[in-house]
Amino acid sequence: MGHETLQELVKKRKGYKFLKKDRLSPYQNYKYVFRKDKVFRTKLDKNTANNCGEGWNLATLDWILKNSSNILNQVIVEFSIPEDADIIIPVNSDGKFRTDTIKYEKLYAPEKLFPKLKELKKRLKTYKPINPITATEMPSEVQIQKILKEIWDSVRDSVYANGWASVWDSVRDSVYASIWPFIGNFVRASIWNCVGDPVRASVRASFWNCVGDPTGDSVVIISYYAIKLFMNFEYEHPVFDLIRLGIIVIKVDNKFKVFGKNGTFLGEFNDSFLC
Repeated sequence: MGHETLQELVKKRKGYKFLKKDRLSPYQNYKYVFRKDKVFRTKLDKNTANNCGEGWNLATLDWILKNSSNILNQVIVEFSIPEDADIIIPVNSDGKFRTDTIKYEKLYAPEKLFPKLKELKKRLKTYKPINPITATEMPSEVQIQKILKEIWDSVRDSVYANGWASVWDSVRDSVYASIWPFIGNFVRASIWNCVGDPVRASVRASFWNCVGDPTGDSVVIISYYAIKLFMNFEYEHPVFDLIRLGIIVIKVDNKFKVFGKNGTFLGEFNDSFLC
């Protein structure tokens, strides 16, 4: 069942806000204190040319999904609008409107209004980050070179002037662009905080003392790979095959150095195969 449209909400004289769990507005830094039937009043900007003006700004549930990046760590509040209150709908509104008077009705956990979030919240809560860099022996050099050549071919046109030095930057950006936009804006922060960042931190910690900064872009790519798996995305990139081998590869001068579990150096070979 679809959510109420802006016009339907205005007709019913009701609307919604999303707040942080401590009841603080993410926009105005205003903390709400609720009690049954509490009425809030304020001045009202009646200029419909202003998308966001003075007044109590309310929205549709669809607008909230589109504009919250951390909905699982927020609450949604339903307000009614008294009959004597004015309602202003901006000319270019995409689901938001404002009024001078609102009455508190109900507070919701997001999954109550968006049932599909319930399973996602459960999966995020039980998610255990796994460091995929587990190799203890050097994989086939031929296999690694084949993958590296595929990676080079995938970004050659965009990085040719700078050579391999900018390959991982380009790969990172490509993977990001192919994964991140397909995650609903309303859960991006939750997925990064529960999946991407813990995996990134785990890999980085295991490599820092041995390798340090040179693994930076590779570690970020690994965090995106973890998100791909969590979200069951079909998207593939040759760089994922290196991760599946349990290794990180770093180019130093004219050599590729291969590292495995806990930053262990596994082997190296020169870059002549790219010629």
